[in-house]
Amino acid sequence: MKHTITLGLFVVLLITSIGEFANAHPLPKENTVPVNRALTLKFNLKPGEQYFFSSATKQNITQNFMGQQMATTQDILSEYVYDIQSVQNGVTAINVTFSRIKMDTDVAGMQRLTFDSENPETSTSELSAISNLVGKSFLMHINEEGSVEKVEGLADIINAVGGQQAEMLKQSFGDSSMILSMNQMTNIYPANQVDIGESWIKAFTGPIAGMMQSEATSKFVLSKTEGDLAILEVDGQMNFSKLQNGGNPMLQGAEFNLKGTQKGTLRVDIESGLPIQTSLKQDISGDIEVQGMQIPMSIVSDITITGKKL
Repeated sequence: MKHTITLGLFVVLLITSIGEFANAHPLPKENTVPVNRALTLKFNLKPGEQYFFSSATKQNITQNFMGQQMATTQDILSEYVYDIQSVQNGVTAINVTFSRIKMDTDVAGMQRLTFDSENPETSTSELSAISNLVGKSFLMHINEEGSVEKVEGLADIINAVGGQQAEMLKQSFGDSSMILSMNQMTNIYPANQVDIGESWIKAFTGPIAGMMQSEATSKFVLSKTEGDLAILEVDGQMNFSKLQNGGNPMLQGAEFNLKGTQKGTLRVDIESGLPIQTSLKQDISGDIEVQGMQIPMSIVSDITITGKKL
């Protein structure tokens, strides 16, 4: 299990905060799955099918800066439509369309940043570039274990925006951030059949938006079945560190020392592998050193991801 795209936006908000201080589900079906049967859980959506995914994150960030505590809150909603294109050698090609994006961020009571694709004229200018994504599509390739192997076309959408707006979009919606976000929805399946009570490990290492290096190890357990649903419990560890040769000039020389946990429950349709509902709690703490300033912080996130067939 991976991390939310909000970490990329969070780093941008951190720089903004420093500047401000410097200047001033469906009901269970009848049980049709034998309780004692080993289950095959895999990403198994079929060509021609269409699915809706929604990811909602409520996040509280606390930073200690120059002896003062700063509290930032974020509510972020991302909605996508998956059009299943093809399946070849166990890899599913999906056309992913940005359906809706909504963000509401209070930066320590000093700055309010908002965006809602359903009401873009009320959005703040700092986030207005996000409107260039809504309604646009890119291609994503996912294997049977739910791992996103690659995305295609997303960079073209962002680069077409140009200038500083494109750079902002890359931080939260670039290829690496999007792969992390999409993996959080789907990279959950075991390599082999599993029985109730059996566990498996998923691990990932990769960059976040050219800003920091992410390492995650999650233990999944098939706790039980409810009708045609498999109930999974997840317990994960996360580490964030400096990204060598990072691409964000504002963070050149920055040192990251953040660690955390992720716990939650997933309800997964056994036949299709569709994650019906995912509920996660992330708790991250540590510090960031920027321009010689050490900034202790904690990030607590509540994440709900839902999926349904259209």
